[in-house]
Amino acid sequence: MATTITIRERTKARLTGYRFGDWTFDDILNMLMDKVSIEDIGADHIREHYRRLGDFKGLDKEDFKARLRKRLAKEA
Repeated sequence: MATTITIRERTKARLTGYRFGDWTFDDILNMLMDKVSIEDIGADHIREHYRRLGDFKGLDKEDFKARLRKRLAKEA
């Protein structure tokens, strides 16, 4: 079943550079995804998450409660 995905022109041009013979974009994307395991991508995301946690500055309890009340009031 075919579907439509949105990509930038630059991305399409880059994908076109990977074409061999009668390969479709589906063939190219699958070939590229086969080269990089989902575990490797997941590990990168986890590393980035922990890096961001190192820079995280939380709110004090009262400020957090005030922001939460304000958000909930907007949604009501």
